[in-house]
Amino acid sequence: MKIIVAASFGPSLTNFRGDFIKEMVNAGNEVTCISIESTEDMKAQVEKLGSDYISTGGSRTGTGIIENLKLFWSYIRIIKRIKPDICFLYMAKPIVFGGIASIFLRVRKIYPFVTGLETAFYGKGINNLLIRRILCGFYRIIFHFSKTCFFMNQDDYDRMISMRLIRRGKGVLVNGSGVNMNYFSKLPLPEKACILMTARLVEGKGIREYFKAAFQLKRKYEGIEFLLVGGLDEHKEAISEEELKHLLSEGAVTYCGYAEDVRPYLNRCSIFVLPSYHEGNGKSIVEAMAAGRPIVTTDVPGCRETVVDGYNGFLVKARDSEALAKGLELLIQNGKLREVMGEYSYQLCKEKFEVKHINKILLTEMGLLQKE
Repeated sequence: MKIIVAASFGPSLTNFRGDFIKEMVNAGNEVTCISIESTEDMKAQVEKLGSDYISTGGSRTGTGIIENLKLFWSYIRIIKRIKPDICFLYMAKPIVFGGIASIFLRVRKIYPFVTGLETAFYGKGINNLLIRRILCGFYRIIFHFSKTCFFMNQDDYDRMISMRLIRRGKGVLVNGSGVNMNYFSKLPLPEKACILMTARLVEGKGIREYFKAAFQLKRKYEGIEFLLVGGLDEHKEAISEEELKHLLSEGAVTYCGYAEDVRPYLNRCSIFVLPSYHEGNGKSIVEAMAAGRPIVTTDVPGCRETVVDGYNGFLVKARDSEALAKGLELLIQNGKLREVMGEYSYQLCKEKFEVKHINKILLTEMGLLQKE
């Protein structure tokens, strides 16, 4: 079959969907990946998976009418040329523009994958309200014409149902993107308390709360490290370079920049933290679980699915640096607890988040594997 896999952030095709794409290619399917990044930036990486790559151009976050009409036309042009049997679309713009283009060009099987709701669905203000209404209109049409819709967490699926965007029974839940537990293998747990956060530097990841909690705990406990790995972002809620410099000037957190491979940092840390406001299903958390790390994260959609509170880590209130500091302190004070919870993280990851389990569900629902 001819299959299109479309995203609005090219590196996610290799980082999050690499094993999925390889499985489809190895089964004899012809896969073309689509995203906004240039061919020069992405083609070589995607070709290693056995897939082709085509750039749509455009912006991941832009809201300009002309810009988005051009993006829609790119999807029309690409889909018309490839004539795919299946379109697998994730992230908002591919779902909207790729979805409408697929319906218009009568693609037989359309599979949207809601990897997390956009900021507009939980943000306040007139702009978010307008964007939310526009997205809802498109989602209602696209979900109606889709074969199956995939969701990463129950909260997002229930919200889509309550908003009457999708009928119950048409959505299928999967445990995130999954993690390759051969690549992200279990690592020895350092005795020293070292806390790691890996995330894009945007407000919704809880960056500011992490800095506040680190500053509070650093004054109380000597010798502990707080690491931050992640790149600056173009998102409208991104932490600016100027603000980052100001936060770092307090001296509590060591900024390690963007990293293609986070495993060396997972090897250094003994506690992983992600104080996000909302996730699809925290990929960075699952990677830390595969390494055998205890987790402190927020009790919000997409994060709460990764932690059994008090078992492999702690769930704390979102947007609350005091609650975050208290959760981290429980693990900072107790090396044995870090060890036990780290082991439970690894076991939970193996049961729920191994990428082979996730891909099996996706491929079976897409008709590319036979149901057992």
